[in-house]
Amino acid sequence: MRNSNTNNWRSTALIAGAILTAGVVTTTSTTDVHADNSQNNAQVSNDQVTYNQVRATADQQLAQLQSANDSKEAQQATANEQSNAADLAQTNAQIDQLKASHTALEQEQAGAIAQAQASTAASIEAQTSAANAEYQQQINAQQQNEATQRAANDQQYAQAVSQAAENQQAVADINAQYQQALSDAANTQTSQAQAAANNYNSAVAKENDTYQGKLSAQKATNAENIKNAEASLASVTANANKPYEVATTNDVAVTGRVAKPQTDVKVPAYVTKYGIHLEVRGYNGAIPVSDYIYPEFANTYYGEYPDSAVITSKAAESTPHDISEMPLDFQPGLLSYDAKNDHSEKVSADGLTADQVQVLRALALSWENGFRNNVFKNYREFYNAVNKNDGFVNVAPVDLVSTDFTDNIANQVVANRTKYNVDNNSHTVKDSGMPTEATYSSIINNATQNLQKSLTSEFNGKTVYTDVNENLTTMQAGTPTLLNYAINLYNSMQGMYYGELVNPTHIGGHAVNLLRAGVRTVGIGFQKLTDEMTAKNGSGVSDRKNPSYAVTFDHIGFNINHDANLTKEVQNRNVWGTSSVDAQLNTIKTAQYHVNKVPGTKMVTPTATDVQKATVSEQQKLADVKAQAQQSLDALASAHQANLNKLEQQYNDAKAQVKANYDAAVTKAASVRDAALKATGAVDLQAYKAQLDSAYQNLVKADQVAAQKLAADRDAKIANIKKTENAKLDAKINELVPSIDPQIKQLQDQHQAVIAHGDAVLAELRAENKAAYNKLAEQFNVQLAAIQQREDAKRANEVRLANNTVVLPSAVEAANDGNVDTVAFPTASNLLQAETTGRVQTVSAPSIVKTATQTPIAVAPVVTTVNHAAENTVKSNESSAPVVTQTATVAATTNNGTQTSVASTADNKATKADNSEKSVVKADTVAKKQTPAKKSESSQKVDQSSMSIVALAATALLGTLGITYSSKKRHN
Repeated sequence: MRNSNTNNWRSTALIAGAILTAGVVTTTSTTDVHADNSQNNAQVSNDQVTYNQVRATADQQLAQLQSANDSKEAQQATANEQSNAADLAQTNAQIDQLKASHTALEQEQAGAIAQAQASTAASIEAQTSAANAEYQQQINAQQQNEATQRAANDQQYAQAVSQAAENQQAVADINAQYQQALSDAANTQTSQAQAAANNYNSAVAKENDTYQGKLSAQKATNAENIKNAEASLASVTANANKPYEVATTNDVAVTGRVAKPQTDVKVPAYVTKYGIHLEVRGYNGAIPVSDYIYPEFANTYYGEYPDSAVITSKAAESTPHDISEMPLDFQPGLLSYDAKNDHSEKVSADGLTADQVQVLRALALSWENGFRNNVFKNYREFYNAVNKNDGFVNVAPVDLVSTDFTDNIANQVVANRTKYNVDNNSHTVKDSGMPTEATYSSIINNATQNLQKSLTSEFNGKTVYTDVNENLTTMQAGTPTLLNYAINLYNSMQGMYYGELVNPTHIGGHAVNLLRAGVRTVGIGFQKLTDEMTAKNGSGVSDRKNPSYAVTFDHIGFNINHDANLTKEVQNRNVWGTSSVDAQLNTIKTAQYHVNKVPGTKMVTPTATDVQKATVSEQQKLADVKAQAQQSLDALASAHQANLNKLEQQYNDAKAQVKANYDAAVTKAASVRDAALKATGAVDLQAYKAQLDSAYQNLVKADQVAAQKLAADRDAKIANIKKTENAKLDAKINELVPSIDPQIKQLQDQHQAVIAHGDAVLAELRAENKAAYNKLAEQFNVQLAAIQQREDAKRANEVRLANNTVVLPSAVEAANDGNVDTVAFPTASNLLQAETTGRVQTVSAPSIVKTATQTPIAVAPVVTTVNHAAENTVKSNESSAPVVTQTATVAATTNNGTQTSVASTADNKATKADNSEKSVVKADTVAKKQTPAKKSESSQKVDQSSMSIVALAATALLGTLGITYSSKKRHN
């Protein structure tokens, strides 16, 4: 609501601001909506009355049966718990008694047990000593055997020594001959070895001389080749080090002009005196300037008035010349406009184009995000005050997005506002003269209902809050250009947002709506205002030559259980559509900053790497020459070494032959000696003694193995003695004090059997209750279906004549001849009897008494009441349906008068699943058919005086045919 008087804006500034706010924060829940069904004046048929009576009876009987079933099951469960507790106490007492008796018996038999333990220990000690003695006797026998073998060996060796002394001289002569043969063989070996050495040394000296000559010649050739390769590399390296010119492309950063908002606006004295008029809760009139804790926020309120002297001062740095110079960060402050320096595109008399709307949407989105982020970063006390109960205190908000999804919402909002002639001073709400389905909240709910259901299901057990609100402002332009509209919208949003940040306890509704951290998207709509709207007093439009717009900001988001992490995770999901303003924002950002590529040339001094790359070929050539030189030297050395190896092998072969000759001579001398010694009968005493010693060591080793086995046998025997004696001791102790573990186990098993039996009884009772309920429901369904079928058959004989109904005769009426129609149902069981029969019995341990089987409650008889056209009275033998003690909803009536039976299903059975849960049919979820009150007798009679001549004639004609005429209207 901007000042419409351009010459007196100061006085009208006292009027409440035109920027309106509407917000809704709701908790997602499920509500049953009930539509009222209107009832016309048609009379209800007799079968209809019967149907309603049977149905009421069914409701009552089934509900009471359900209640009785629940009570019995609860009592049985309680009896089970009491029985289990009593049996558990008894079982624990018996176990405690057993343990006490066992302890007493242990104390009583303590002396006998100690005596048995001592006897066992003595027996084990005696048997163990005997086993050790037997083992030691076996070891002593082994040692005696070894001593005997050692003495026999010494005796045999002494006999051999005595015999050897007798043959000593003959042996000495044989050994002397053997030594001379060895000396002759050694002399021959020496002379042959010297000859072989002389030949080898002469050949090696000749080979060395030949190698040195070849080596000197090859080295000279190698040096010349290397010199030439090094000279070529030096020449190439010198050329590679020379500077050279190359083409270049330089990056030049270009920073475009961006207007800076005015922040040093001086508040006039009269404003200081009378205050600022903006929509902030807590202020009935003006806001004192002194209440603003940030003075720059108070200045922004001038943005509400496009003809303000502050805005029209045309400060150079705060005056954009094109859309690309509009700021995107939305710092507090205002922009001025200069039509002479406006280079933006024109806006036609028909208004903004679709492309121009997207540009303004892109700017407005950037400004809303700029406001949220700037307040969070630099004025956080306002942000925290708004979100103190939402889980986002000191938690940065997620940027808003404008997408194809929100554009559709915004376009629907604009279309509905235009359709219902809603002006720029009214929100898109029902109070503005539009139906509920046309409001912004309905549009948003329809668009997000699937997402809302999905989130509610996903976060079951948590509260999903819906953040939906709408901000509204007016956009106008004195000059029909896109820049003028953008500056006007920018200044208006400054006042709408920063102007409402008075202090943390006084924040305007527009700022609160935008600062809500749960909001994720915004649909920005531009509604073109009609001349009638702009001409209204208080429209705030100062110049009506050009189109003006109501700009709506419809914010949408969800807050998950006031949990910032969960909420942000949902906000960052890909469920909000595709951005529709990225291209427009990128165009503006590129104009404000981009990098140009500029061509040029420069002299390049080769780097060490460049030189390395340029000379790599020559370096490789030099390396190859050096490698070849080394290879030639290596080849000479290899051939030389091969010749030396050959000479050495020949020398080694000669030495081997000399050795072989010597070995053959030694072997022959030994053979001659051994033959001579054998002829004398001499014995090798050393070998003989070694033979005797070996036999003794073999005996010792065998005894050691046997000793190990003897020790193992002894240990096993002792272990078996202990095992046997301890087993006897255990048996004795158990005889004195028997174990009570089997008795305890038996008592525990009996208690578990009691619990299992009680559970089985309760389960069987529930099954019987469920069967009884289903049986009763099925009986009512069959009866209701029969009544409906009879009603349908009767209506088949009715004929409409004007506003009256002609009833043709039927076989049923002819047979009954006007008698009362009756419907016979099974007789209801006595409720008191049923309750007594199924009463829960007290359960005593260790057995559980099962409750009596549930007695099904039959349907009570119902007699229909028929109003005959000729009588309009109820006969004496007719009676109303009696009250039955069991009720539940069995059938539903549709709006067109057709009764449909409600089948008993697994989801609608009235048997308790446990003591805390049960399935109950909600009475308010079934649309009950309304039974109109009976008309008076006079109203049921045919008003003959009001019938037309044609109707009278038709009546007479039908009467002659035996057709009964009725004044009832057909039920719809």
